[in-house]
Parts: sequence; structure tokens; C-alpha cells
Amino acid sequence: MGLTEELNFDEPMERRPLRSTRRTSSGGSAWDVLSILLLVGTLIMGVVFVLIYLNPYIAFNPFPPPAPVPTLFIPTSTPTQKAMPPTWTATVTLEPTATGTAVPPTATGTLPPTETATPTETTQPSAYPYQLRGEPALLSGSVIHPDEGCKLWVAGQAFDMKGAPVVGITVQLTGNLDQSVYLLSLTGTALQYGPGGYEFVLADQAVDSSQSVGIQLLDQEGRAISPRVTFDTFNSCDKNLILLNFRRVR
Repeated sequence: MGLTEELNFDEPMERRPLRSTRRTSSGGSAWDVLSILLLVGTLIMGVVFVLIYLNPYIAFNPFPPPAPVPTLFIPTSTPTQKAMPPTWTATVTLEPTATGTAVPPTATGTLPPTETATPTETTQPSAYPYQLRGEPALLSGSVIHPDEGCKLWVAGQAFDMKGAPVVGITVQLTGNLDQSVYLLSLTGTALQYGPGGYEFVLADQAVDSSQSVGIQLLDQEGRAISPRVTFDTFNSCDKNLILLNFRRVR
């Protein structure tokens, strides 16, 4: 076979297959444009996402969160009460229930002793800061209690070393007078005898006894600060008030 037959130049040109370069070129350009648009859209979405993340209340957020509740401002109160001192100790001061200086009834004036009873002291006078002042005085109870019959009273006062009345001292009356006796009082509670006065109702009726009862001063801890002074009592309405005064001696 010759060269002419192999090439076959006599065959028409339209039957030969030709590669379409125009179609290939236009298809590649469309995909490039779509890729660029996809990148640009992705970039825009990323920017939008970041903006919404930073500010959820931005105008173009399609699903904004609920509006936040405003924070209430509560002012802090400032205390106006003054602070207590670091150490505060309550001080109790015993004061007479009546004001001023009580004066015995004017009908009798100064209460002079009408009769004396001999006291018996069980300890040495120097052992206590308070001692009996003078001798027990025996008076008629009607001087102080004119309307209370013939009861048996024991009363008196306590004084300091300068002779001023002292209040708040415990007075203890003990012994046996037909029955056991245990009574307590405070100086300054019976102002009819003076600012430092005290008083006991020993019996509802005056009776005779010999050194059966005694009286003694105690401090706030219950320790004796005077000797226990015993005395006689009498079945007489003229001697049914026994006055025993104490004075500080050291």
C-alpha cells in the first residue's frame, strides 16, 4: 500500500474528528468563577459569625438573645449607732428608793436609847472592818410603827470611818426564837432610820429571850465583815424595837 492510500487525502475534511477547544475553555472559566464566589461567600459568613459572636445584639443577627435584665443597684446602708467600747463593765449602784435624807419622825426627834442590853461578841473586835457602834438601844416600836401593834423589830444603820451612812451592805439575822431564824436585809432599805438604815420583823409579838439571836454584816461574797452580835429581847411594847448600829473601824 502506498503512502497516498494510508493518508487518504481524498476523504472529506468534515468527517475528521476535531477537538473543540472553545467548549473546554468556556467550561473552565465558569468553575473558576463559582470557586471564587464560594470563597468570597465563606469569607463573608466567617466575618458575620465573628461579629455575631462578639455582639449577639447586632442588627443583622436573625436570632438575637433576650434583652438582659438591668442590674438593680442597692445602696449600702451606713450604720449610725456608735460602737461599744472594747471592754464594757456594768456597774451596779445601790441607791435608796426615796430621794433626799430621811429624818426620823418629828414627834420623837433623835432616837435616844432608853435602855441598853449587853452584846456578846464571839470574835475579837480587831478581826473585822466593822464593829458595833455603842450599845444596842431599846425603844418602843410605836415610835416608828405606831399602827402595827407590839411586834418585835430589829433595826439600825451602818456608817463608814467618817460617820457617813453606807448602803448596800448585807445584814444577816440568825438564831432561834421559838423557831429557827434566818433573815437577810440590806443597809439603805429602811430610810425611816436614816440613809444607811435596815430593819427586820423578828416576831409578830414581843417575847423574852436571852442571847438567842444575833446580827452580823456580810460583804457581797457572803464573808463576815463584822462580829456576830447577840442580844436580849423583851416581852414589852416599850422595848420591842432594838437598834444596833455598825461603824467601819479600819
